[in-house]
Amino acid sequence: MTKIAPGSQGLTFDRGIESITYARDQADMSMPERSQSAPPEGGVRAQLAMLLERQTLDDSISAAIRPNLPDRDLLVPVKFREALDGALHRLKEAAASQTSSATNNEEGGEKLRLLNRATRLLSEESDLRDLVQMYRSALYQG
Repeated sequence: MTKIAPGSQGLTFDRGIESITYARDQADMSMPERSQSAPPEGGVRAQLAMLLERQTLDDSISAAIRPNLPDRDLLVPVKFREALDGALHRLKEAAASQTSSATNNEEGGEKLRLLNRATRLLSEESDLRDLVQMYRSALYQG
């Protein structure tokens, strides 16, 4: 077996790094924060498996009952919380306007009772989510 020595056969190592280029002028190329990115559409499947597998009855049923989400950003926890708080605020406003324009008829009283119940339930849900967040933070801190 022949050895190749540096300098033989036209190989010279007399040149070093010519320049260093920095990419500082480009926009921020970082990934989005975990709480800001929407979840993927579905699980990742191998391309070969997609070609060879036939759709089963379970797959058909799963596709039929999967909800059609027009706004997938609601699956992001931060966006869901904002939507939940907005709904609670609108319910409180509706209950307040119903109270101010309440009449003594039975239908107005029924609407006011339903609005107050929905407001109370959504407030309890929001309080429970705050409590879960507090406990989660306590667990992270140790």
